[in-house]
Amino acid sequence: MPSYLPARIQSWSQLACVIALLIVISHGLRAEDTVPAKPVEKYWAYRPVMRPPVPDVQHKGQVSTPIDAFLLSRLEAQGLSFSPEASPEELLRRAKFDLHGLPPTPAEREQFLADTEPRAFDRLLDRLLESPLYGERWGRMWLDVVRFADSAGYNADPLRPLAWQYRDYVIRSFNRDTPFNRFVLEQLAGDELFPDQSDALIATGFIRLPPDESNASNILLARQDQLNDLTTAIGAIFLGQSLGCAQCHDHKFDAITQLDFYRMQAFFAGIVPVEEFPIGTPEQLADYEQRLQAWQTTAAGPRAELQSIEQPALHKASQEKRMKFPDQVLAALDTPPHQRTALQQQYCFFAERQMTVPDKDVDKHLTTEQLKRRDELKAELKRLMEQKPKPPQAVAATGAVDGPETPKTYLLAGGSYDKFLEEVQPGFLSAVSENSTATITPPRAGTSGRRTALANWLIDPANPLPARVLVNRLWQGHFSKGLAENANDLGVQSPSPKHPELLDWLAAEFISQGWSIKAMHRLMMTSHAYRQATEQVGNTSPARGTVDPGNRLYGHFERHRLDAESLRDSLLSVSGLLNYRMGGPGVRPELPPNFKGRDWEVTPVVEDRQRRSIYILAKRNLPYPFLQTFDSPDTFESCARRQVTNTGPQALTLLNSDSVLRYSQAFAGRLLAETPSADPATLVRQAYVIAYAREPRAEETTAAVQFLELQTQVIAPRQAANEPLLLPQPFPKFQDAARGAALVDLCHALFNSNEFLYID
Repeated sequence: MPSYLPARIQSWSQLACVIALLIVISHGLRAEDTVPAKPVEKYWAYRPVMRPPVPDVQHKGQVSTPIDAFLLSRLEAQGLSFSPEASPEELLRRAKFDLHGLPPTPAEREQFLADTEPRAFDRLLDRLLESPLYGERWGRMWLDVVRFADSAGYNADPLRPLAWQYRDYVIRSFNRDTPFNRFVLEQLAGDELFPDQSDALIATGFIRLPPDESNASNILLARQDQLNDLTTAIGAIFLGQSLGCAQCHDHKFDAITQLDFYRMQAFFAGIVPVEEFPIGTPEQLADYEQRLQAWQTTAAGPRAELQSIEQPALHKASQEKRMKFPDQVLAALDTPPHQRTALQQQYCFFAERQMTVPDKDVDKHLTTEQLKRRDELKAELKRLMEQKPKPPQAVAATGAVDGPETPKTYLLAGGSYDKFLEEVQPGFLSAVSENSTATITPPRAGTSGRRTALANWLIDPANPLPARVLVNRLWQGHFSKGLAENANDLGVQSPSPKHPELLDWLAAEFISQGWSIKAMHRLMMTSHAYRQATEQVGNTSPARGTVDPGNRLYGHFERHRLDAESLRDSLLSVSGLLNYRMGGPGVRPELPPNFKGRDWEVTPVVEDRQRRSIYILAKRNLPYPFLQTFDSPDTFESCARRQVTNTGPQALTLLNSDSVLRYSQAFAGRLLAETPSADPATLVRQAYVIAYAREPRAEETTAAVQFLELQTQVIAPRQAANEPLLLPQPFPKFQDAARGAALVDLCHALFNSNEFLYID
């Protein structure tokens, strides 16, 4: 700043204001001549959810639910209308894949087509929603969003042996139709609110989902990275906001400040990772903690003496490993575990995994007398351990609790982990809440209440974001795209929703229906918009392609490809190999030939390798190749919407994969087992019913029968030459091998067809 300026003008911003004032004066304007600034209208996503009136429409016969009225009013404004309803078989297949991720069985097809009474489709939805297969399908949606994995990621990518408990909890929650507001409470603060319910404790595995670097050299940075990841995830998953963009500075586009980011982060500052929870009522747990403290006092003397003997030797044995850690981390390591603060426990979560020292290396630094006394102390502590109080119950699960005291949270200069500015307290997004300061009331003794306060704010009907975000995800799951295009970011950089009134109506309805996800499925799927055919017919405007080329007006249902898990599960289901057993640790199916994977010992039991894809071990650095080929999501970040690609490797996988060929053999074996002594036309009919949930048309039957005859003639010389053939499995005795191999080829062709890969 130039030194000749008056003392009161010592910044460029002040100088700019002075220049602006001089310009105004030079134009002869007075203060009373200026026009008051128009108040800035609040951004749509931050406005309260208001239930708009349902529009009136001309084609009232096409309105099955209020959803139709909102969409139809926009169509009619363009001279358009809905397309006719899809055929019963198309609706059956569409609904079964939407709610189960599997093709309809012949029995389900027969039951649905035999129901000719009104509301048959409603009854179909009820059956599908009551099946446990529903939770496996829609639980997968939530696992995408929260970036679930069975391993930690980064270079080492160690397994998390108990992570599967969270996956199973999600599946159970969807099957129970746990209200979404309760679902949020359990995942963020289940230990604080529901300590007597094992599922609520397992649910806190959500807090442990971020990747973590098990061999991090900079422990302080690793801790901050975990908090940053968790804060960013809360924004994307529940709020549809890119909070991570405010980590280093105020958000450049959205009304999110850097202070907002760290106030939100403060809710998690005191979390401590655990692998086991005590279960009991607050009174039972308070009594258990009191008895445990008394026991700790009794054991304190022997523990302290043992530490005084072992610690110097341990320091010498691990001197090289200790050199890379700063003093505060070393102090945490040297503090007895039961005396560590929350911050020290967070440091030790990263450091202890790198400090494993063999006993023999420690023993080298102990005298004979010390070794003798150590053995005596260990024997005494072993006896004391037998007297250690036990909790009322316990559950082994990867989760989190709050430590004995909450570390301070600071605004970080430029987001740097070691550049503290002012201390901040837990608080909410200032753009959403007029009072962004959180009121913290611990729900029970021994808890901080911070995560409970955050969860309660998220499920408050006055918070406009979570309900909008969730119904948008559900809509995307049924209609291939959300009403708001980016389900994880409703900010100004994302396209505004094409149907904002419908989005708000759905959010209001969701809350009024008790946050029931199954109720929203029924509402969306019973609409005429959902039940339309994919063909664009019945519309009055010849310029439809110009008016709505992207089908944002929903004038027809969009054909879409199966996701990776549904494709693999369909191959297993149609072939008759699918193992429906639910839950448990992840399984490891066989990898492609010559494909090497660390920590991937193939599950020895073949039937276990044929379980649904949601149960395949989710290893961050080794996604299962078949699923990855068909666009399964990256597990390092929240997946708002899966990419859908059409690539050469996908076609080659379906043509050449050993697994797909094996499924083709099993499918052919199933056909022969279910239709013994059947003529070719009957085999073709059964194949179409199983694979496509419909009967073949006459020309398709003719073509398929001709294919079987011609392919048998092609294969016969190879049979005569004793060449190996791909035969149905199991293959009935005394059957012609060439005909059996031709049937395998037909089944393989059905698996490679667009009709198998796509949903109408």
